[in-house]
Amino acid sequence: MKKLGFMVMLALAGPLVAGAADAEPVGPEPPATPVAYHTFQAVESQLARWVRKYPDTAHLETIGKSSGGRSLYVLRIARKGLTEPDRRPAVFVGANIAGARNAGTEAALDLAKRLLEGDKGGDGESLDLLLERRTFYVAPALNPDAHDGMFQVPKQRLSGAAGSLDRDLDGLVAEDGPNDLNGDGRITLMRVIDPHGTMIPDSDDPRIMVEAEALEGQKGKYIVRMEGVDDDGDGEFNEDGPGGVWPDKNFAQAFRYDDPEAGPWPSYSPEAKAIMDFLLRRRNIAVAVVYGAANNLLGLPEGFGQAKELGTLKFKIPRWIARRFGVDPEEEFTGDEVWDMAKDMPFVRRMGITKERLLQFVGAGPAMKPQQQDLKILENLAKSHKKRLEDAGLDTKRPVRDLAPGSLTAWLYYHYGALALELDVWGIPKAKKNSGKEDGQVDDSRSPKGETLTLERLEEMTPEEFVALGEETIGEFMKEVGAPPQLTPARVIQAVESGKMTPQRMANMIKSMGGGKNGKKEEKEKKLQGREKDLMAWIDAHAPEAFVPWTSVELPDGTKGEVGGIDPFIEVAPPREFLAKALELHTETILEISRRLAEIQIQDLSVEPLGGGICRVQAVVRNIGQFPTHTKMAQRARVHLPIRLELDPGKDGDIVTGRSFVISESLAGGGGALKGEWLVKLPHRYQITVRALSDNAGTTSTSLLGDLAAGKISLPVGKEGS
Repeated sequence: MKKLGFMVMLALAGPLVAGAADAEPVGPEPPATPVAYHTFQAVESQLARWVRKYPDTAHLETIGKSSGGRSLYVLRIARKGLTEPDRRPAVFVGANIAGARNAGTEAALDLAKRLLEGDKGGDGESLDLLLERRTFYVAPALNPDAHDGMFQVPKQRLSGAAGSLDRDLDGLVAEDGPNDLNGDGRITLMRVIDPHGTMIPDSDDPRIMVEAEALEGQKGKYIVRMEGVDDDGDGEFNEDGPGGVWPDKNFAQAFRYDDPEAGPWPSYSPEAKAIMDFLLRRRNIAVAVVYGAANNLLGLPEGFGQAKELGTLKFKIPRWIARRFGVDPEEEFTGDEVWDMAKDMPFVRRMGITKERLLQFVGAGPAMKPQQQDLKILENLAKSHKKRLEDAGLDTKRPVRDLAPGSLTAWLYYHYGALALELDVWGIPKAKKNSGKEDGQVDDSRSPKGETLTLERLEEMTPEEFVALGEETIGEFMKEVGAPPQLTPARVIQAVESGKMTPQRMANMIKSMGGGKNGKKEEKEKKLQGREKDLMAWIDAHAPEAFVPWTSVELPDGTKGEVGGIDPFIEVAPPREFLAKALELHTETILEISRRLAEIQIQDLSVEPLGGGICRVQAVVRNIGQFPTHTKMAQRARVHLPIRLELDPGKDGDIVTGRSFVISESLAGGGGALKGEWLVKLPHRYQITVRALSDNAGTTSTSLLGDLAAGKISLPVGKEGS
């Protein structure tokens, strides 16, 4: 069922924020009482205190100004090591570019605190060593103009930076915003009885408004709007409220030119421009984490667009493919025409290649789907992240959002070339089902036997639950989602039992191949309805003040209405006591990721005299990290320089054959290697140097000082010469 978007805030903590913060952040020591949520001014003060207290580790940079003139900060955290901080493998953590995700700001600050104060804890030594090899860039408030919507009066969720837009295209800007009609200091919802209304109270919980189901004999009774009046008299309520361009819609990937809140072009907003400029000057960032509205560890990203969008696009196909199709390589074809030529070819049918995948392969438009190899990494990270959630007693099954078009996270992955994650830090857990069992009895309400399999259910299943469904149920599901015929239920079960496939990876593959589209809208609507019921259950148990009872109001024209409903800030920024565990485990996830980054190391170097001063020089550089040096998307977009291994033969040395360097587009995690071999003319006493260079996996070098009379000299594996 459809439900209007939430538009309101809960007064959790914090004073009214003052004006723009133009100067360098300053501030007194915080009070001894526990901090709830940081205002932007409090964020500035905290960053300044850390820089003063940890001058050798913390470096604060102002990367630009917001639309409202507030400073955009990035805190670099790194200790002195063998490599300069801006040349080491790095992690970028950006928070609350969405504006109302204040829990993300708290998570970013928690990470910075843990890194800076690590020497006081049990793992202090390991964190100190980590900071000698890694760099962290932490930006805790990337949309400062909207950040303080939580603290203003009346309180409301904001996403746009300072400024105003003509959202209703009437020539006026910000003339019809919300109004606090019941005077409670927050903006909630308003419902009005109307013969043309489509909304009714939910039959299970009348406090919730849902859309009437005509096919079930229901008839709408209410219209539901954000709390306020029709200020501009155009018959619409609150359609042109405060705030300008949304920074998290203003990036290039899948940019929405038809959305006024996205801005007229990508990087139009000063926030987006400043973030992009900062990141493009630092190519050492291998992983980027955005604390925002989506969560691609609880639900793998699906991507943007469908193959049909490429169907009418005309383009030239690569020559070797044109020859195989028997067509003129200079002729332009639409995507539909290319698909008609290829769809019945044996390799297309045998491999189950979809229309979208084929068209992207032959060059029809930009990438819109994550690469499978990158999804495999996210899936691996998701396992440990979900385990932390479970250990902390937090929910891993709650519905989550996918990446939004034009978002920072999408740009980081598709354009910048980082392994990009977005995490929503905290969300209302799913309400526990009442199975009717007495204490001690097993709750089999999640038993797979006899149930209808859906993509949503598949994403939540364990391998054991999936296998227990049996071939008949799995076969019906595979047919429904349009799986290729060679993908039989028996083969699928065997793949899951052997560990080669998981239910989550299977669900993502089906989505990426365009399957499971039927009922997708209905599935999302059911998720939305279920989310609101989960929210009400949690509110009743933990924060009853977060529901505003429906109370009567009268509009200026005499219309009777009621104001009330769920206060949505509780959903994304709970009272601090509920957030503590989530902050801790998200910091642990970031630390785990940082320890697994790709890192290159020269592990072998030898000089072998062949006679007449000619020597064979061999060197090997390996990736000693767990992640590959480049994501598959980065390789496709060619946004990073390849790994480079180069030889300097010294002052009197001379390379006899070939170039002085070798390159590789990427080195696989867990020991991927690049080998170089050169014939070099060297003096009797020589010194050679080998360097390994990368954008985001570090830079290293080693030297050998030798004498031709000594014969072959080798650098021991894993040791560096001098």
